[in-house]
Amino acid sequence: MKYIKICAQALSRWILTQKSTVKASDSRLSGMVATVLMMGFGVATAFGITPGTDTRVVHILPVIEDITQSNLTPAATPGIYSQQDQVHSGDTLAALLFRMGVDDQAALEFIRTNQLARGIYQQMSPGKPIRIQRRANGDLIPLHFPRSEDKTLVIERIGAQFQASEIAVGSIHRVIHTSGTIQSSLFAAADNAGIPDSVTHQLSRLFSTDIDFHNDLRAGDTFSVVYEASQDDFDQIKAGKILAAEFVNKGVAIRRVFFDGVNGGDYYTQDGIGARASFLRSPIEFSRVTSGFRAERFHPILKTWRAHQGIDLGAPTGTPVVSVANATVAFAGWRNGYGNVIELRHANGISTVYGHLSAFANGLRNGAHVRQGDVIGYVGMTGLATGPHLHYEFKIGGIQHDPQGHDVPRYASTSLTGRAKSQFLAATAPLIKELDAIRGSALAKFE
Repeated sequence: MKYIKICAQALSRWILTQKSTVKASDSRLSGMVATVLMMGFGVATAFGITPGTDTRVVHILPVIEDITQSNLTPAATPGIYSQQDQVHSGDTLAALLFRMGVDDQAALEFIRTNQLARGIYQQMSPGKPIRIQRRANGDLIPLHFPRSEDKTLVIERIGAQFQASEIAVGSIHRVIHTSGTIQSSLFAAADNAGIPDSVTHQLSRLFSTDIDFHNDLRAGDTFSVVYEASQDDFDQIKAGKILAAEFVNKGVAIRRVFFDGVNGGDYYTQDGIGARASFLRSPIEFSRVTSGFRAERFHPILKTWRAHQGIDLGAPTGTPVVSVANATVAFAGWRNGYGNVIELRHANGISTVYGHLSAFANGLRNGAHVRQGDVIGYVGMTGLATGPHLHYEFKIGGIQHDPQGHDVPRYASTSLTGRAKSQFLAATAPLIKELDAIRGSALAKFE
């Protein structure tokens, strides 16, 4: 307490010795400073006199680190640095290069005036990568910027001059394996696992014959996937096709592996049984059935009981609708209560109908050929509809059948036998081993 009184008396004397002409605001400021200092001394004293506390003075030396240099990589030549960054929102080229340590007006002038080089200005969208080498004095040596998917713009110093050119993008082939656990939806689980959307869409199509991804998923379901990818000059990874995948739904494991045989690539079970879907289970990903196939249903608009010879799939307006199998467009236009409707003609006397569409896909017309998974239209509520949904029918010989019933043929690909099966088993053995390893790692996390 004696120490506090001494500090307070000293501060009071300091305040009283100030000139009498100090303004009131300055006096208040001095008072606040005194108060803060007194509080600080009080706290320091409180800690200092705590029993058992070391009261020795510890000198703290500030450490100053230039964090702007942390992402520099010294090149093989002393005094030359390599660096990669990306375009930020609001960046100008000058600001971006300055952030990377480039201070080279001659380079900026060349880029501004050269016909090929100045194309960089039109392509500086946020997230675009850029790679440079520079000297310690800020002179730009080369600059690499992605011009397109297969071309890179190169601006480089040759002596005292610059030149611009385009080179082919190099890539490194990679195989990526990962796994996820369902908590709410497939896409949420895939995002948590760092899986690109393009791979997730493949995954849903690959298992769409066996799993209804809106109604069948359960919390705790797991999936594993092995897929191709390429890594470009800027270390960006572009996902390719799935090579092998496993989905454990309701405790049942389903596996698919890709095999590029003599008749072209296709997906099979791990035993070589053909697994390509003849007809997808649904023309809309992650939709829900709002009205099923039944003999009688009370029509919400006509207010009468009548047969509902299809199923209604609820989805927001504009949701893409795909062809459930390879087909020819038999009709695309307006048809009474169906509104905008498409009828597709498949093999073996089978046809499918898609009603209440808000729009058709570009280029879709009668007689056009479509492949399984092609977008043919978009969900709407045209015709007799009380809300946005897709009316979907499956007809065999002109007679409607339940699209989710047993009459719908599910598998089209041929199972492998003989030498082809032996080749398949040998070629896919590493993929099966990889799936086993992924599952083992996933199980170990919960043990």
